[in-house]
Amino acid sequence: MQLRFRDMEWWMRRRQLPSRLRQRVRKYERERWAAVTGDEEMEMIKDLPEGLRRDIKRYLCLELVKQVPLFHGMDDLILDNICDRLRPLVLSSGEKVIREGDPVQRMVFILQGKLRSTQPLTKGVVATCMLGAGSFLGDELLSWCLRRPFVDRLPASSATFECVEAAQAFCLGAPDLRFITEHFRYNFANEKLKRTARYYSSNWRTWAAVNIQLAWRRYRARTSADLAAPPLVGGPDDGDRRLRHYAAMFMSLRPHDHLE
Repeated sequence: MQLRFRDMEWWMRRRQLPSRLRQRVRKYERERWAAVTGDEEMEMIKDLPEGLRRDIKRYLCLELVKQVPLFHGMDDLILDNICDRLRPLVLSSGEKVIREGDPVQRMVFILQGKLRSTQPLTKGVVATCMLGAGSFLGDELLSWCLRRPFVDRLPASSATFECVEAAQAFCLGAPDLRFITEHFRYNFANEKLKRTARYYSSNWRTWAAVNIQLAWRRYRARTSADLAAPPLVGGPDDGDRRLRHYAAMFMSLRPHDHLE
């Protein structure tokens, strides 16, 4: 650890990084070292024979993969291929994992820690969703892999994801995810997986929350004679009107998946 930190400090001085960036590098290195204790396991086994490497990665990663609800119930052959292609990640608190509009290049599965997704609905209004263990981000990539006809251009992220507290995760890059979904397409194209993916998707959760609020307010307006709602800025009806406006606008951004 001391040798690595010394090398990093020397490199940052040589490149004249500003102090703010140096602090972020030091923070990430400390959190990464605490998570993996300095062992670059994937680098150590990458040159081993394919069968031996696959068995080692299965031993190291199978229980982690089984923690992800999206992979519950999948057979061993699919899990073996996922284990062979996944990469471990350590996410530092305060760092952005992906920004809204950036191409989604990997699907990230959270094992520990918390992330926050933010998606602007309109000026001054932002939808927020918290992601914890078992959740994932980059579900646009799964739909992209299974879409027919296939489109080469990577999908854009619909939200910004920021790490709230140090997190451990693993990821599947776009080529690896496409390989798995191409070879096991019928295992992914089913109703049960669609429901699981929607339940844990931050995009679907945000869309559902807005529409549930709209439905509840409309129900209260129909059943309550006096419309005794809490006062809102701009008058008692202003909140309902604004929520209907946001929901109508957000409806046009309704998430889509490959089974629709």
